[in-house]
Amino acid sequence: MTEDDLYLLLKPLAGGQVYPYVAQLGSDGQPSISPPWVIFSIITDVAADVLCGQAESAVSVQVDVYSSAITEAREIRDMALDALQVLKPGNVVKTPGYEPDLRYHRATLEFQVTV
Repeated sequence: MTEDDLYLLLKPLAGGQVYPYVAQLGSDGQPSISPPWVIFSIITDVAADVLCGQAESAVSVQVDVYSSAITEAREIRDMALDALQVLKPGNVVKTPGYEPDLRYHRATLEFQVTV
């Protein structure tokens, strides 16, 4: 699984403001877009070893949704989870957050996929 695979599933969210690893930044280092937006990251890709080589991989993914309103961030996070069901995510963790510097709410989704 690659970032391209995740992007195809998530791109309809947040008006298409979906980015791998980091949002678009302006010259001041701050996001140059208005909320909401979605950031996704492949955290780890761990292959299992078997006698004849490597077998399946356990891929850990994180999706962060940023919004001015916590309810909107949660809704988009839940939409992201729905969009990713085709991957059969396991060990799903949902975490709320707040970015005081930007004054944006963050709703985080973490999960694992076996590929």
